Amino acid sequence: MAMSKSIDLSPIIDYVKDNPEAIKDSISRSDLLPHLFKIQGQPFSLERFPQFKVMYDMPYTPEMLFLCGRQTSKSSNLSRSEILDAIQMPHHHIIYVAPLRSQAQYYSSEYLQTAINTCGVAQNLQQKGGDESGPINKAVMHQSFGNGSSVILTYAKTSVDRGRGLYGDRIDFDEVQDQNVDNISIISKSLTQSHYGTRRYTGTAKTTDNTIHHLWNRSSQCEWAVKCSSCNHWNIPTLDNGVLEMIRVSGPSCCKCGKVLDVTTGIYAPAYPDRQDTFPGYHIPQIFLPEIVLTPRKWAALIHEVLNQPPLLTVQEILGISYSTGARHISQGDIDNCSVLSPMSEMMKKRPEYAYTVGGVDWGVSEKTSFTVHTIIGVKPDGKIHTLWARRFMGIDPDSVLKEIAKAHRYYRCELLMADFGMGFSNNVMLSKRFSLPVTQIAYTRQNQFLQYRPYLGHPRWTIDKVTALRMLFWQIKYRQILFPPQSEFAIYTRDLLSPYEEVTTSGGLEHVIFHRDPNQPDDFCHALCFAVIGAMRLMDKSPADIIPEAFDSDSEAETAIPAIEHIDPALFGH
Repeated sequence: MAMSKSIDLSPIIDYVKDNPEAIKDSISRSDLLPHLFKIQGQPFSLERFPQFKVMYDMPYTPEMLFLCGRQTSKSSNLSRSEILDAIQMPHHHIIYVAPLRSQAQYYSSEYLQTAINTCGVAQNLQQKGGDESGPINKAVMHQSFGNGSSVILTYAKTSVDRGRGLYGDRIDFDEVQDQNVDNISIISKSLTQSHYGTRRYTGTAKTTDNTIHHLWNRSSQCEWAVKCSSCNHWNIPTLDNGVLEMIRVSGPSCCKCGKVLDVTTGIYAPAYPDRQDTFPGYHIPQIFLPEIVLTPRKWAALIHEVLNQPPLLTVQEILGISYSTGARHISQGDIDNCSVLSPMSEMMKKRPEYAYTVGGVDWGVSEKTSFTVHTIIGVKPDGKIHTLWARRFMGIDPDSVLKEIAKAHRYYRCELLMADFGMGFSNNVMLSKRFSLPVTQIAYTRQNQFLQYRPYLGHPRWTIDKVTALRMLFWQIKYRQILFPPQSEFAIYTRDLLSPYEEVTTSGGLEHVIFHRDPNQPDDFCHALCFAVIGAMRLMDKSPADIIPEAFDSDSEAETAIPAIEHIDPALFGH
């Protein structure tokens, strides 16, 4: 935002030059930037970069994330914020972590050093040392100041050894999309002795199994929402809210009525307000950045890119949205829309309301990335499915796991127990023989038929086409045929539903669809639920074609909507 013209900051700036520790909270730190820094010979202002004000003005939180498109001035703002903190707070130590040495060196020389060289206060603090500051460092990987503050740069894509033993008050993980989640936790031990102990993550979107997407899912997920001055529709730059419909030759436009938006009037709106005090996350796409939108040359270049590059790159690099070639079929919003049941303690009392109850078990193969999950669903007379109960078994001996599964199965009076065959044949036999449970085994395969009955060593077993089964599950969730208890208690299970993602592979000239899972997120509840739903379908004698509501794909406004950039023929513009 532009600095208020009614405030004369010059006396304060003069004082701050000699007393940098005296910057007061009564003035927004972002308002001081034009007086402290320059860029290309001009005052460094956020007038055309309002989305970055929070990087300077937000109170310190344990974690903070900036999920950005390319060319949004992320590094320029990160470097200025680091130097501003260094000159404002004596003895404040910042560790900057990039994936590669070359990236850390480039950031230091092109951004951090430029921020220092254009800031008189920072230069003064590097020319004289304080009583406790020790020698002043001006090395590429270590900048220190006379007030005892410093910025240390390191890199850690392949090894965290360079980050061990450092002391920091804050760690800035840059290009975090290329960093390992496990390395982040190890390097973060450098904050143990700090009074602050904060972490910031900055980077550009990639695939949905990426570190930055994993962090985004944990954050408050703030979007720059812009209200249309014509129809009052709030435009939010996500795929679910029609962001592709907003990209038009005339400028970013309302996805509902087509009027060009004034992106300077936007505000941050968190999807999860309860996380804002602990882990705010901010999404900054190019299409809502005033510097790009209000510069005709830059907006024309953006349009040219959209028309001439693969859609995947548009979504990731221009819109700053994590996306895979074969993306997930559902979103967190879809799950939230289905999380309308009573808490599990209340659902336990409603067994008589259901025509059938069915259990599903996915056997975990390890206790680090995969866990055994048991879930129970209830089938209403109208065919809707309610998830009544679930449990993830962690650190419990196998015999106890079998006992607990049998106990829950009997409590809910389940008609069937659908269990994973691949890693659980012996466990399934134990449940069947020792506890007399009606176990039917499910084996994922790739086959033309949805279901095939293929008993194994005398025990019931169905082979099922995995792609069809998972797509069927996600369709049912998307169209609210499966409901869950509230997210406050059930998110530990439903987030597993966002782990599987679909990709298309080519083999022998033929295309095949396969599902992978996010390596940072278990998917065990997803499969346990899928198995239980298959059992329910068998009891109801339904096929996959029966589960989709009629007319779910109708769109009465589709024919009258103003064409968006994705509908424009590039040939019309000479491309």
